[in-house]
Amino acid sequence: MKSNIEFLLEEGNRCLKCKHEPCKKACPIGTSIPEVIQLFQKEEYKKAGEILFNNNPMSLVCSLICPFENQCMGSCVRGIKGEPIDFPKIENYIMKEYLKTTLFEKNISNGKKIAIVGGGPGALTAGILLRKNNYEVTIFDNHEKLGGMLRYGIPDFRLPKENIALLEKKVMELGIIFKGNSSLDENDILNLKKDYNGVIIATGTWFPKKLNIEGVENPNTLYAIDYLKNNIDLGKNKKVVVIGAGNVAMDVARTAKRQGNEVIIAYRRPMEDSPATKLEIREAKEDGVEFLTYVSPKKILENGIVLEKTYYDENKKLKTLENSEFLLECDYIILALSQVAQYPMEVLKEKGITEENGFFFCGDILTGPETVVKAAVTGKESIIKIKALI
Repeated sequence: MKSNIEFLLEEGNRCLKCKHEPCKKACPIGTSIPEVIQLFQKEEYKKAGEILFNNNPMSLVCSLICPFENQCMGSCVRGIKGEPIDFPKIENYIMKEYLKTTLFEKNISNGKKIAIVGGGPGALTAGILLRKNNYEVTIFDNHEKLGGMLRYGIPDFRLPKENIALLEKKVMELGIIFKGNSSLDENDILNLKKDYNGVIIATGTWFPKKLNIEGVENPNTLYAIDYLKNNIDLGKNKKVVVIGAGNVAMDVARTAKRQGNEVIIAYRRPMEDSPATKLEIREAKEDGVEFLTYVSPKKILENGIVLEKTYYDENKKLKTLENSEFLLECDYIILALSQVAQYPMEVLKEKGITEENGFFFCGDILTGPETVVKAAVTGKESIIKIKALI
């Protein structure tokens, strides 16, 4: 049986070193995949790790939870007539070796101080790269520990917490100051400019979108973000219905399944229209999650949820079918309908929290709920602006 490193080297050897680098072009953050693979083959792990980390400090996390099939692997030429190169596994191996064996140094300060509000992937990307560019960085977050949605919103079976702990250790080595349990409102954020040259707001989208139907306040109804963040135990042998079909819905369903429950995802469209990746859907099915499509929630009762059937009309518009209501009995309903920011960017800007005044935005508060790699991209974009202006 092949060892992990033997498998990875064989994967690397399959790389065609394409001149136009379609894998790199498909990566939102432009990872130099062919270059990294060549360094990996030469066992130059440190240099490969430096390239990955300096381009994307979230590389370790991305190697585990990126939507590869839509990005690097989905664009791999090898995948046209066979299996694409499994670069995420190579990336993961390199990053673990690099972060475990490299002691980061605290760069000399350039005398400029940046505050970051939020501790998720966008914030961490900006903070790490700013510190590497000699800025003094302080991160404020209302959670006890760093990581944001990485730590509090993604289940351990998808993103083991030791990866977040390893990143946290590197953040401390760089000399970034972390102030946890710091809940800041708009006025607190404004006041940060008294002590800092610039402020990055990366507070994410932690508040669930509300479903406006009867019974939504019933005790048998939870919102996905609350369920994941608070590690709520539903007990065993319960029937759980998850409303929604994005990646968060898959995380919720698979978590509830692991707690020993029957789980059904109810979605108003066919699964091919779902925002979840094919991999996430496939893994949910492998875990035993059931799927009920073309249904929309109408009302929540103490013993379940009333659904009505949906269909596409001749203009491909989604409609509800009259007199199609039915009760799906269950013990719990979990609503996975996306999230919004506590203080939307537009509201903050009205308070004077603007780039002109030294405030910058990154992560989900800027884009809405997005992937980790796209949060990292916005983190990089925010420091480009800071370096130009501060």
